[in-house]
Amino acid sequence: METPFYQVDVFSDELFGGNPLAVFLRGEDFKEAQFQQVAKEMNLSETTFVLPSSDPDADFDVRIFTPEKEIPFAGHPTLGTAFVLRHAGLVPSTQNNLRLNFKAGIIPVDLQDDGKVFMTQPPGKILQTFPNPEEIAQALGLTVNNIESDLPVQNASTGFPALLVPINSLRAMQRIVLNLSLLKVLLEEAGVDMIYPFTRQTLDENNSIHARGFAPFVGITEDPATGSVAGALGYYLNNKISGDKNIIIEQGYEMKRSSLIFVTVDGAKIRVGGKTRMVFKGSLYLE
Repeated sequence: METPFYQVDVFSDELFGGNPLAVFLRGEDFKEAQFQQVAKEMNLSETTFVLPSSDPDADFDVRIFTPEKEIPFAGHPTLGTAFVLRHAGLVPSTQNNLRLNFKAGIIPVDLQDDGKVFMTQPPGKILQTFPNPEEIAQALGLTVNNIESDLPVQNASTGFPALLVPINSLRAMQRIVLNLSLLKVLLEEAGVDMIYPFTRQTLDENNSIHARGFAPFVGITEDPATGSVAGALGYYLNNKISGDKNIIIEQGYEMKRSSLIFVTVDGAKIRVGGKTRMVFKGSLYLE
């Protein structure tokens, strides 16, 4: 059987920028074991599979797989899948609102006229605070002096929890080298798959935050752009820094895959978006 797929770069309008994503529009073509096998074969941070909706309030069901496991929700797979659905004609060009059903629940998506795609994420939550920044710094190959002292290290979520680590300089961000044995223990303690260090120093003065995302134990050595955690970071910053309702996150620069993530926090409403670039269409041959 031949089943088509698309590959797109999310959070960038430049070819070979942003976060690559593979989207299979005929998820019903696959046996259960094949979802994970295909994601491992694609070897991208995530691969999505679109299926007919199982919920009357949603337009489509979507399943997300990293090379190692299925996850309930992620940002760039949400936006990239919506973009491909419109590109392939499964969503009319006149329809600007879409509802995608993930394991974590239904996510509303807005397809804007300026080319950006935005999703409304679940409400933000702070799940845990880590009082000892020294072990965090060691896991990142840094010293405790590199942790920003006036912001806490916290586990936060808008559907995909991550450990948010405030770093006090762009130089320290660029020097991060993971200590995997320490990081594994830390992430297990936090109950999350990703650590997300960030700094308020940026390469571009028009941006608000410089970030990096690491989830090595689910097959993501480093993530060029992490939309789900960007929403959690927006919630975190809005609670810690008064008036910080609109932020632009630059990510992926150390990987030479520059990404821009736009985040808006308005009360309990968190919106995350950016642009997407079509890269190629292909076919997978299934037995």
